[in-house]
Amino acid sequence: MQVLSQRALEGLRTYVYKPGGYTWLDHAHTPFWNWLTAQLPMWLAPNLITLSGLIVTFIAYFTMWYVVPEFAGEAPKWAYLFAGTSILIYTNLDCIDGKQARRTNSSSPLGQLFDHGCDAIVLHVMLTFIQAAINMPSSLTTSVASITVYLPWMVSHWEEYHTGILMYGDGNFGILEANYVLAAVTFVSGIFGPGIWDYRVVQLVPSWPYKNMLLKHGLIVIAAVVAVLQFYGQMRRVFLSPWTSLPAAERGHKELGTAARIKHLAYSLLVMTMGGIYLADDKLKPGQARLATLLYGIVYAIVATQLIMDHMCKEPFRPPVIPLAVLGVATVNSVVEIADTRLVAGGFVTVMLIYYGFYVSTIVKQVCAFLGITCFSITPKRA
Repeated sequence: MQVLSQRALEGLRTYVYKPGGYTWLDHAHTPFWNWLTAQLPMWLAPNLITLSGLIVTFIAYFTMWYVVPEFAGEAPKWAYLFAGTSILIYTNLDCIDGKQARRTNSSSPLGQLFDHGCDAIVLHVMLTFIQAAINMPSSLTTSVASITVYLPWMVSHWEEYHTGILMYGDGNFGILEANYVLAAVTFVSGIFGPGIWDYRVVQLVPSWPYKNMLLKHGLIVIAAVVAVLQFYGQMRRVFLSPWTSLPAAERGHKELGTAARIKHLAYSLLVMTMGGIYLADDKLKPGQARLATLLYGIVYAIVATQLIMDHMCKEPFRPPVIPLAVLGVATVNSVVEIADTRLVAGGFVTVMLIYYGFYVSTIVKQVCAFLGITCFSITPKRA
């Protein structure tokens, strides 16, 4: 069975990555990233760099799962520090894999697909770090907090599909800043303990009008405001840009135009809405919280990867039906509880892990065979 058609593979061959919206922090890091890349051996494949960062975050993820399985409670301080460090490691390795690809003349569309696919799943990992760091069990509040981060990331790839440019931010705040904020939150918990986020804002700002607002709530409000601003910028850039401005070479077989923009955005918002409802369930059985967040994280990663892949292949965006159906059933069941919600979460996680593994491995095999390259080693360019 194949995931990519021959037409999609042909479209992928001519993909050209166009980033935009770099911030001052990106530019400030460039000399360090250039230096770090220069220290790497020439045999080191760019995808191995990305994979190394991914493995570190996974180790931190399962460590945190073990010490605070329900997100609530206090973990050893080293666990928070390890989680924050893993964010920094992944973020910086993620920023040098492309430089290593250009340095070794091994750039390929597979590299971008692998890179963004890893980003999609790591986003879930990082958000679980934050939920544990601020000591918040699953609830409507944590659901809102998660969706405010999930939304602009997914919509940024919707923007890339329709404009051809992946905006890292608005020039002031972007992915690097966001990841550093997430790392900072975990470091604060590692140094002072998660209880610091339970301080009332009024204790720090006596004139603050909302007497019962905790620092963790203030953090969520700030995240929501930033997400709304980012989302507004994304909407403005896409809908004020005529689809005919997309170069003919980048249109391929894409489904473009105002109606397509709205439809594709609706798909993304549907995923967010179902995820928001599902993650807001606070009637959880022991062990269910982590399974529920993981289920949504996998479904989100699959849908996002499909959007990224369809953009790169210049194909119509076709959100995968099975993951959306799984999330839909789990969401409905969390509300009406026809079946045991923990068993449903665990069963669906198993199904989606198998689906995700097959989906990703098949794409990688197809692209490698078509381009005549390997994923984790540098293949000499064809003459």
